[in-house]
Amino acid sequence: MNSRRLLIMLIGIVLILIVGTAGAVIYHLFNTTANLEQRRINGTPTQGAIFTGKGCGVKKNSDGTFTFSWLHVSSNGQIVDEKNCRVPLVGFNMGGLFLRDGGGKVTFSKIQWYRQTFPMNVVRVNFNSRWWDDDVYVPSAGLHYRAWLQKYVEWQKQVGNYVMLDKGPHFGEPPCDGSNNKLCPNQDQGIRDYKANPNAETAKGLETYIGYDIPALSDLARLYANDPAILYDVWNEPTLKDLPGFFQDMNTLINTVRQQNPRALIIVYQRGYREIASGQYPNYTQPNLVIDAHVYPNFNGVSPATGQDCHAPGKPGWTPQNSNLDTLVQFAHSHGQAFIINEWGGCYDAPEYHQLITSYAQAQGIGLVYFEAGNVLVDRAATTLAINDNGKLVQQAYENILDQ
Repeated sequence: MNSRRLLIMLIGIVLILIVGTAGAVIYHLFNTTANLEQRRINGTPTQGAIFTGKGCGVKKNSDGTFTFSWLHVSSNGQIVDEKNCRVPLVGFNMGGLFLRDGGGKVTFSKIQWYRQTFPMNVVRVNFNSRWWDDDVYVPSAGLHYRAWLQKYVEWQKQVGNYVMLDKGPHFGEPPCDGSNNKLCPNQDQGIRDYKANPNAETAKGLETYIGYDIPALSDLARLYANDPAILYDVWNEPTLKDLPGFFQDMNTLINTVRQQNPRALIIVYQRGYREIASGQYPNYTQPNLVIDAHVYPNFNGVSPATGQDCHAPGKPGWTPQNSNLDTLVQFAHSHGQAFIINEWGGCYDAPEYHQLITSYAQAQGIGLVYFEAGNVLVDRAATTLAINDNGKLVQQAYENILDQ
């Protein structure tokens, strides 16, 4: 009897030790995960952290480099890689290579910081087609424009980001030197020049003229014809009121890229897409198109996130349903076209708006590219970068989307 009791006691002690050890391991794992999560929320880069969305689209190699898969649009309107694994594209508008000093002060270390701090896999880089055609000198970068744009693209690829080349304004003024001693061209410089001196030459700086855009897009599509990391946003926010003329020019730009690069994704702004969905105009027929909408939170005042007085466009009480966004998304998906929101957020990412747009994007498989990278920083001019409340919301949303 005593031997049995002793044996039972020994077994009990062993079980206690096993349970206790397992509990300690579980606690350690939980605590480590919680600490990692807290570091992400606080905006502290986790050493070596790279977020790739379950490995789809972008693969990190053992030597630290990245391999990009060609992306295409599935029959139900989802962006997928070569293995048909869905790739949620999430990231930022950054670089500013189309106005002022041409973004020449951007550093590789800052790009690395964003990639380590935020779950992301794409950047949208706005470029000036005339600057490309003329290969103007960029004083703040110390390079001519073509070399500078290619260097910036390589930096982004080095950290594992797809690069969306976004064709923006094409005014003639070259980049400034970044100091206060010289006028820097603004986004609407072409309009200003034409209003100040309307003639055939200044009219070429307006969006109605695509003579600079065709050779620039053709050059870039040829240059990156074998590069799966490069995507093309062929026309940023066109506002032409003549829809037949607009569709003709948009198709020209799409086909210009397609002639050089038959595989890459091409992003098409939603101008006129409502009329396409209602049957007034025929749909685009080219493959692998992604329809793009820009949705802002409608804010005016001092941003609680940045402390700066600012304005963000948009409609009050916005929802995907009352704005017609949901109708366009469903039409696109049912016609084998993907959808992306290439500009969202802004100087104040209002929480209610944020929840609506990010949850809808996650549910529908829509890409999200925040506008713009500086709006998630406490101080964009600081040497040591830290994220503000905008950044914390974006960080968590992108992690949720890529982890789904």
